[in-house]
Amino acid sequence: MKSHIIQIFDQRIRSYVDAELLEDPGDDYIETVDALWSVYKKRFLRQRRAAGKPIPEHSHWNWKLKLEQERLENSFYKCFAVVRDDPQGLMMLKYGSRFVSRQVGQEGQPLVYLAYVESAPWNLKEYCDNVSYSGIGKEFYKTAIRFSNLLGFAGRIGLHSLPGAEGFYAKTCQMVSLGRDSDYDDLVYFESADNETEGKRQ
Repeated sequence: MKSHIIQIFDQRIRSYVDAELLEDPGDDYIETVDALWSVYKKRFLRQRRAAGKPIPEHSHWNWKLKLEQERLENSFYKCFAVVRDDPQGLMMLKYGSRFVSRQVGQEGQPLVYLAYVESAPWNLKEYCDNVSYSGIGKEFYKTAIRFSNLLGFAGRIGLHSLPGAEGFYAKTCQMVSLGRDSDYDDLVYFESADNETEGKRQ
């Protein structure tokens, strides 16, 4: 399992700290993450329901099941994990002939599809008021850009965003919104902007 050092922001000490970016975490690791996160999700969800607050859109996600589904579909996929003591985030990328750009001037060009990205429940305001770490989503976005470049896709990536994450992809990542996709639960579809420049910047 390859790993690289990245930095994420520790909200408790208000400072950047080192973390590991793991490439291709194994099945045992994914099961451990599911089990650990499930304990915290249940606790936070009880608190939110008791307070009459909305439930996070992705609270039902199970990463082991997602991996099994990709294998059944014979998809090309790549997983990454961010670790700082505990697993702080997971991301799954997909690629292949059916993942191509929809942007004007780049139609049909291959891209990396960001299928799933999730931070640990203790890092999300949708679960708890005082989060531990931030910046994980941005690091995953940059990792997806680098992987796209590695495949020769000029930094092109695409994704369908959950409603609560639309602002993150539009503002923080400065991705281009290509509108709602009626074939994908009416979610907004985004692609990376100015791909070659963005790819060189990472």
